Amino acid sequence: METWSTHHLYFEALRQGYNQQDAVLLKQDAERLIARGLPVIFTLEHLSQVTRVSVRVLLNSVNRKREAANYRMYAIRKRSGGRRFIHSVSAELFLVQQFINQEILQKCVPHNTSYAFHPTGGIRKCASMHCGARWLFKFDLEDFFYSVTELDVYKIFQSLGYRNLLAFEFSRLCTTIRLPKSFQRRIGALDSYEWLPYVKNGIGVLPQGAPTSPMLSNLVARELDEKLYDYALERGLVYTRYADDITLSASSLSSRAEIGKIIRTTINCIRKAGFRENVRKIQVAGPGSRKVVLGLLVDGDSPKLSKNMYRRIDRHLYASVKFGIEMTAKHEGFDSSFGFYNHLAGLIAYVKDVDEKCWEELSTRLKDISIPWH
Repeated sequence: METWSTHHLYFEALRQGYNQQDAVLLKQDAERLIARGLPVIFTLEHLSQVTRVSVRVLLNSVNRKREAANYRMYAIRKRSGGRRFIHSVSAELFLVQQFINQEILQKCVPHNTSYAFHPTGGIRKCASMHCGARWLFKFDLEDFFYSVTELDVYKIFQSLGYRNLLAFEFSRLCTTIRLPKSFQRRIGALDSYEWLPYVKNGIGVLPQGAPTSPMLSNLVARELDEKLYDYALERGLVYTRYADDITLSASSLSSRAEIGKIIRTTINCIRKAGFRENVRKIQVAGPGSRKVVLGLLVDGDSPKLSKNMYRRIDRHLYASVKFGIEMTAKHEGFDSSFGFYNHLAGLIAYVKDVDEKCWEELSTRLKDISIPWH
């Protein structure tokens, strides 16, 4: 990314016809971005130059005229039932989203209770926060990425110091209206969205599969993290969030009545932050019961990979080699072998954070399976 001189920007603005007051404002905006370590970008034209993606592609994406070209959807079966839809991003838009993620979003710091999608987090580190707890409360955020709208994303870029128009354009480039027909959007109040007149085909949400979606979801969920962290601190609990998985734990409870209070308060915080709890996945584990966080056993001093997780991956690998990945994917309820392969690779990557020796064994076995075409 090029280094900008704000003096040069000031005189260039004057040369292009800006009056002195507007040129000064541009210079000030640039200085604020530079102070935050963020790239100075004011227009789509400049973004086009930096990413080498044509302005036409960017503009059509902002105007929602390239949804089918930008995203191809495929489904993978969720272990808990139902399907998760993944968006495969086009090469051109991927370049833009990758730039936004690397040069802007990765410069942002999520709440310290958020352990997913950044280098200082991780499954093992998250689970270890709950080791030795006598009580465990687990919640799941329903349709996590789809709950984050372009309005939420717009506010993030706006708060980072980008001008309103570019913040809106960034929000469009990072969201999509191409969603499964079965999905029902839960859109909150849009009164504060000044670009509402441009919302003709529905408001966009984060696509699962875009490089920008993970960190954006973390930044939007910061309000939720702050509320639940403050509540946990006040009640002597430990709170963590790993993407859509929320865990609270306690060394002890004053009475059984505390169980209901903790559940109700957590659900209230989730809803006030604009998310929705998955009622079917609320779990409480008390003294003497098996305690699992993010698939890891936390009964001891440190997290351990559960036998069930290892057996699950082992079964998938064995079947894929013996019967072929296409037949195995079909048997496991996946729409495509590509989706199943990505799912399997993700499970194996998950192991690396916990047991590197086991990960090496599973990764070697994965190499025996040919990567399927889309």
